[in-house]
Amino acid sequence: MEANFDFTNVESGFELLPKGDYPIHLFDVDLKKTQKGDNMYVLILKIAGGEHKGRQLFFNLPVMQQTMWKIKETLEAFGVEVPKRAMKIDFDEMLGSKAMAIVDHREYQGKDREDIIGLKPFEGGSTDDGGDPFAEGEGGNPIEISDDDLPF
Repeated sequence: MEANFDFTNVESGFELLPKGDYPIHLFDVDLKKTQKGDNMYVLILKIAGGEHKGRQLFFNLPVMQQTMWKIKETLEAFGVEVPKRAMKIDFDEMLGSKAMAIVDHREYQGKDREDIIGLKPFEGGSTDDGGDPFAEGEGGNPIEISDDDLPF
C-alpha cells in the first residue's frame, strides 16, 4: 500500500504551553498500566478558555498507596467529596467536570514538555479575557459542543 503526504507547510511538534493556571474540563479517562504493572488512570483534560482553548493535556494518576493523596486531591479539585473510607468512583459521571490545571515544564527525552503539577478547584473568571470559560460562547450565545468534543 502506498500513500502520498505533503509536509510542505507542516511544523514539527506542538508549541510548548506557557507555565500558568488553566481552566480545564475532564474530557476522558483511560486506564493504563505503569512500567511496574500498577493501574494508572490517565485523565485527558481540555483547556476551556483563553488563547489555548481546546488544547489537550494529560494527567497521570497511578494507583498505589503512596499516591492516594494525589488521587484524593484530584477528585476534590473536581468537586468530589472524598470520605475517610473506601469509595467507588464512576469517571463517566465526572466527564465535563471543571477544575484548574497548574502547568509547569519538565525535561523529557531531551525536550521541554508541559507538566501538570496539580489541579485545584475552578473558582470562575479565570481566562485571558477575564470571563468564565464555562459560562457561554461568544456574544452570550450558548456554547456549541460537537460530536468531536465528546469522548464516546
